[in-house]
Amino acid sequence: MSQTVTVTFHLEDGSTFSGDVPRHAIVHEAMEKLLPHGFLKNKRISIKQPQSGDLIYPDMFCGEIHDQYGAAELLITARALPESGTPRQWRNVGFDHLALSMVDRRAAVDFFTRGLGMVVMRDDEHLAVLSAPNGNTALFLFEAEPSKPLSDGVPSRIHHIGFVVDDLEAAYQHLRANFPEFVSDFTLLERLERWSLYGKIAFGGVTFMIQLSQIKDAYRGFPDPKLYADIMYDYSSRHYGVRFMPG
Repeated sequence: MSQTVTVTFHLEDGSTFSGDVPRHAIVHEAMEKLLPHGFLKNKRISIKQPQSGDLIYPDMFCGEIHDQYGAAELLITARALPESGTPRQWRNVGFDHLALSMVDRRAAVDFFTRGLGMVVMRDDEHLAVLSAPNGNTALFLFEAEPSKPLSDGVPSRIHHIGFVVDDLEAAYQHLRANFPEFVSDFTLLERLERWSLYGKIAFGGVTFMIQLSQIKDAYRGFPDPKLYADIMYDYSSRHYGVRFMPG
């Protein structure tokens, strides 16, 4: 089996961008390699498989997409994020997850699972996601590699801090207006249940990456407010992300 696959991105204007990437590269890496410089900046991005209409996550593996559909053909919809407009009310819904960059991710996974009883939701070349048994606490563990998306290669530090907000664009406008030092030159990406935006801000010379997520309407709503945390942060209810598994 070839160790590379050809990935082709189809844009709404009819243009295409194609090239070979390693099978284990995630879609995000292929986007950064193949799409025009600056294309991803400040955009609301959706990625779909053209024939089926299936939503493709940015952290899916290109080789698995190729095997599942017979080709890694991806349709991209991009909408610019408004940086100004009529102010809207919004609120910070709560802490979502903690992500760390690790030199020895295998040892960390072993400790948090065998040592502290956390549950593995995902563990592959790109990412390990660990959840508390009740599902409402999650750790995301990345390799400390400078060549990876959203990574500067610095080990054993906070990778990013994730929050959920109820109106992501309103939060984005608020930050741009009130904290211009908050830099978000990255794209807004879609998952099954959420949209997520990444930005960076420095405190005392130390830079933090912040992820802001807005949960889609279909995944909102809590019949019993007392169950809010269990439902909102129920990472353990299903595998985190989508893998095309053999068989």
